[in-house]
Amino acid sequence: MVGYLCPERLSSYEHDARAMQKYVADALKIHENKRYVMGAFFENNHWMLVVFCLEDYYACILDSLQAEKKEMKIIEELKLSWILNCVQCGKRHPTRKNELECKIIKCPQQPRSYECGYYVMKWMYDITVNYSKRKYSLEKCVSGSNMTAQDMDQARELCSKFCKDNLQCG
Repeated sequence: MVGYLCPERLSSYEHDARAMQKYVADALKIHENKRYVMGAFFENNHWMLVVFCLEDYYACILDSLQAEKKEMKIIEELKLSWILNCVQCGKRHPTRKNELECKIIKCPQQPRSYECGYYVMKWMYDITVNYSKRKYSLEKCVSGSNMTAQDMDQARELCSKFCKDNLQCG
């Protein structure tokens, strides 16, 4: 079972960090019965994916341009959102304070500068369809080789069909 975050609201932290923190905290509360809650975000002209693993108290960042060393500004905002969610829900991690561990997962890397969106779509599709119901690690879900042009076309088609058939706006 997977919950989703709005990419626009998730990416808005640079303009209104508090509103983004509240949005994420509220969304985590709404989706507290889900295994994963994920959302694409845009930072430094690049799409990445964050996946909250609610059962295990951590979040993963999937970045198809990991080779470029960069500091992700969103991580601190995600940690603050997590704390706010814990306060709202009255829950606490059994062995730690209300800290969110953020992991940057090793994943396939894009060969050119414009393919990040395709990688994010493929990862979201794979997590939703193949791994959300089973107890697999996200590392296993996103492992594999870099995408070919055919893989990107397939990812676009699968994501489009899945969204059309399964998601409701509102």
